[in-house]
Amino acid sequence: MKKLLMIMVLMCISVLAVGCSNVKTYGPYQGKVIDAETKAPLEGAAVLVVFYANEPGPAGSISHFADALETVTDKNGEFRIPENKVVPEKKRYFLGSHGYFTIFKPEYGCYPNHKDVKPMFVPNGMLPPKEPVIIELPRLTAKDERLENQRCEPTLIPKSKYKRFLIIINNERKNLGLDPEPIE
Repeated sequence: MKKLLMIMVLMCISVLAVGCSNVKTYGPYQGKVIDAETKAPLEGAAVLVVFYANEPGPAGSISHFADALETVTDKNGEFRIPENKVVPEKKRYFLGSHGYFTIFKPEYGCYPNHKDVKPMFVPNGMLPPKEPVIIELPRLTAKDERLENQRCEPTLIPKSKYKRFLIIINNERKNLGLDPEPIE
């Protein structure tokens, strides 16, 4: 009887441990954003990292928003995003292997969308954790380039998770004569 009770307790602990193990820690991330031509640091660039959970299905998996963190570069062009634990909304979802980054500075090409951003990490849009990186953004001089660059804003993410990013992109939209996006 004691053996049976012990087995049942161990099984309960195992089930609880498996149910709680769907947590992933990402980061920390750190880096510097600079002008691709002059190599000068870019203060005030928005840095956004988004984490996704995937729902397995018969035709493949469907990605769902799990969490996001944002920051802005300092006067030295540097940013730091702390380590972040992410828990998917539903237990059947599994978390992606990395976060997806977007870096935006008005009048500059957006990481990872612009073809002249350097370096480009694989898969597209990720940054390696725990090691400093330097991201070079190309300056955009033509209005049509800057208008095309507006496609940098993330989609399907609650605006409450990237308010600073949205303020910065709205400043660029105003400068280009566009209506700003609403901030929730």
